[in-house]
Amino acid sequence: MHRILFPALLTLATASAPAVADSYHCVSLAYPPLIRQDAGGPAHGLAVDVVRAVFARLGHDMTVEVMPWARSLTLVRLGQRDCVFTIFQTPEREQYLDFSRESIIPQLIYFYAKKDAGVVFNGDLDALAGRRVGTVMKVNYGEKFDAARAHFTVQEVATLEQNFRKLLLGRIDLVPSNVYTASYTLAKMHDAAVDAEVVQLPVPLDNVASHIAFAKSRQLTALRDQFDKELKAYVASGAYRHLLEQYRIAITPEMAQFLDHN
Repeated sequence: MHRILFPALLTLATASAPAVADSYHCVSLAYPPLIRQDAGGPAHGLAVDVVRAVFARLGHDMTVEVMPWARSLTLVRLGQRDCVFTIFQTPEREQYLDFSRESIIPQLIYFYAKKDAGVVFNGDLDALAGRRVGTVMKVNYGEKFDAARAHFTVQEVATLEQNFRKLLLGRIDLVPSNVYTASYTLAKMHDAAVDAEVVQLPVPLDNVASHIAFAKSRQLTALRDQFDKELKAYVASGAYRHLLEQYRIAITPEMAQFLDHN
């Protein structure tokens, strides 16, 4: 009798037990309003909220460390952290990262220039050959920029704000950035000269999907696939749209297409 009931009871107990929650450790850079960190506080922002919500729906905890981008990439390449976001997919990065197939957010990239500097961009990057372009160290601006990079004089700094300061001083001609972070940074600078002199050129440079990516050395492809499935469900639920409203991010045609895709 006992030998008949014991396996059944064991099966019932196993089925009733909650899934074991794992804790994953992600890295990123300060990229407000997508990722930001106030002094002494936890990381937060639109992308952080999305990733944390998807992990929670999977029954997992996650932490985010905000640090310089080059260090973030080094830590996941060495397998010392589980994941990194938001990140553009490149062949070089694919060697050590498993990228989500779903995008966390579409990033519309624009050039920013000094008003009345005579810089015109109609989508033809060849027309900008020889220009001095300020970029942030190790940040990728999409395939189109990469293909034309050799034709620019590129100057790298640690932060986007530094590039806008250099733009004002006439040390560079152009600054590429996703529109969310550029708008946030320019507003945060509280500088009348910035408001009057820095302009967004009207034609976007690129529209690039940005992802979460998992360290290949930690063998998390199953988690990547689960994340993709749950992210689609999260966007379809309307929760993502609510976050856009919370962070006052406009639903552009590109963003509307992203929401409709899910």
